[in-house]
Amino acid sequence: MKKFRKSSGIILKYGDEVLLCKRSPEESLPNVWSIPAGGMENGESPGQTAIREFHEETNIKVDTNIDLVGMLHTTNDNNLKTGMMFVFLKESEKKEEPNLDKASHGHEHTSCKYFKKEDLPKNKKTKELTSIIEKILK
Repeated sequence: MKKFRKSSGIILKYGDEVLLCKRSPEESLPNVWSIPAGGMENGESPGQTAIREFHEETNIKVDTNIDLVGMLHTTNDNNLKTGMMFVFLKESEKKEEPNLDKASHGHEHTSCKYFKKEDLPKNKKTKELTSIIEKILK
């Protein structure tokens, strides 16, 4: 039996857009647009995990001023719950651009870009996350 996995991620909001990254074909959620996120390490808080993972995957440093905006269940291909994700929001006054080549885990994504509410990618695997993002973008 697999362990229930706890993970955290950050929605980076700039104006009326949010940053999403397209998962690599070899990674979990292959070819799906999602937020930079990953698993909690021993002794880490959800916020610490979110900040670490965001930097590892984008090479963007985020300060500790992040807000918890939701929690969602993660599922496998059979739609069975495998864990939960803490979702944080970071509002930025600057349009930060990821550098996947310099990011230590940049290989987990093929690209990143900013999306307005009406342009958000739709995918059943990220339905709960998209719902949280839509509320943030009103």
